[in-house]
Amino acid sequence: MRDTRALRCVLASAVLVTMTSATVAGCATAEAGAGRYGVTQRAPVPLLRASVPAGAEAIGVAAPLVVSAVGGTLTTVTVTGGGRPLPGTLSADRTRWTSRALSYNTLYTVTATGMGSEGRPIPALSSVFRTVKPARTLEVDAVRPGNGQTVGVAMPISIYFNHPVRDKAAVERRLAVVPTAPTEGSFNWVADDQVNWRPKEFWAPGTTVTVRSTLRGLDAGAGTFGAADEVSAFTVGRRQEAVGDVNRHTLTLFSDGKPVRTMPASFGRAQYPTQSGVHVAFEKHATKRMRSASWGGPREGEPGFYDQVLPLAVRISANGEFVHVNGATVRDQGRRNVSHGCVNLSPANGRAFYDWVQIGDPVNIVGSAKPLTRGDGDISDWLVPWDRYTAGSALRLPLLGDPPAPAAPLNPLTE
Repeated sequence: MRDTRALRCVLASAVLVTMTSATVAGCATAEAGAGRYGVTQRAPVPLLRASVPAGAEAIGVAAPLVVSAVGGTLTTVTVTGGGRPLPGTLSADRTRWTSRALSYNTLYTVTATGMGSEGRPIPALSSVFRTVKPARTLEVDAVRPGNGQTVGVAMPISIYFNHPVRDKAAVERRLAVVPTAPTEGSFNWVADDQVNWRPKEFWAPGTTVTVRSTLRGLDAGAGTFGAADEVSAFTVGRRQEAVGDVNRHTLTLFSDGKPVRTMPASFGRAQYPTQSGVHVAFEKHATKRMRSASWGGPREGEPGFYDQVLPLAVRISANGEFVHVNGATVRDQGRRNVSHGCVNLSPANGRAFYDWVQIGDPVNIVGSAKPLTRGDGDISDWLVPWDRYTAGSALRLPLLGDPPAPAAPLNPLTE
């Protein structure tokens, strides 16, 4: 039978030896400062270090290079890349140097010197690293509405990219829509290279909206990296809406929800009906050449073909629908629908509408048996039910709240 008492004695002796060894080791390494249980701790050895390891390859450029002094201060920091010095900022206590933005596909050389707290030089830091070489860079080609523009209450935001976006969620987290009035809204990917954002309801008049993209340094997938940050802002103008009734042959203008003018109009004939649904005015032309073949209508030589220049034309969809002056149909306006899908007005009424309408105003066509679809219009955001619209976000969340700091990688919540 095994002697358990002898085993317990051996284990107790081992514990005692271990504790004694630890105590001796603690005494041997202590040099400055009382630690826990009265055991003093070794003072940190002064050293210089960089946030990017020496010899590193394919380093991202989202974060700056940081050189710091531990147990001392920095004396000099020199960083060069591509044959040029990289500027940076030294902290007030001289313990931290932070670079400006790094560039893609660049070899950087880092040298730094410092002094310890006792006035002795710290061993110098010297290293080399290279940043990532993108297969392509992702940029914002355009934002609509444009910077400084004033638009109507139905105008969504469209952000256009120079390449198709593979990692839509990553990109969406770097986009911010920041209204000055509380506004619930959502992103919706219209295409691989276009994302829209609209409020759940029409914008509140007078709202200023800032649109930010902080794509610089973002890994967008498939070797694509964000090129630059962008910011723009627009203002929401008057609250107004036009309602076209194809059965009553009228176009009524509303300001602040109240009718201010009703005009006789002629809409699309039975073969080419004006489509029902919320259109958005998005172009204004003093004159506009219109050809039926341009929207899939009659071609030259076919019955109904037309090619003419008409005045005061406001585009309300991408499928050829305009509100414009047509003196040839004045006798039909208010009585019958004879156009190829446009809303025809007299010269006087057409001038009144043209001067009144804002880019981004809703133009709601009612009474037509043919609905407007997403394939018909450049701006079709209001045709999509809210739950389906939010499902078109890569993050699938309506947004409401405060924006983050400009460089934050998280998706901003709008307010």
